[in-house]
Amino acid sequence: MMSPYSSSKETLEHAKDEAIKKAILLVDSQEESRLIMSLLLREEGHLVSTCADVSAALKLIAGEPFDFVITEHAVPSLDGLDLLERIKQHNVRIPVLMISAQYELEPYLIAMNLGALDFFTKPVDYSEIQRLIKTYT
Repeated sequence: MMSPYSSSKETLEHAKDEAIKKAILLVDSQEESRLIMSLLLREEGHLVSTCADVSAALKLIAGEPFDFVITEHAVPSLDGLDLLERIKQHNVRIPVLMISAQYELEPYLIAMNLGALDFFTKPVDYSEIQRLIKTYT
């Protein structure tokens, strides 16, 4: 909490810091990819929750609000398309970025029709993810 005696410069810096922080859910079955991406996002000041499968992701979504979701297409239990569909049923405004290890036209088209923000193929250009988060949150 800001002190009522804070300078306007401190208040501006605090507001700037708060504006940057976004709650991001990262769903990726590959532990190394999940770790690297979460570290990069946290370095940017984001609050990142991670999980390896759709079931865990659905529990997290039910319990807390997210500003942005990044999900791998091929995750255990259900797939990323099922997760995307459920997220959009829960809150159509949450931007969802789909990621896949390989490009396949059919999942791409389905994801875009379900309301995915974009569909990237690994390896992912992190600067593009940063751009999407800044633009759509």
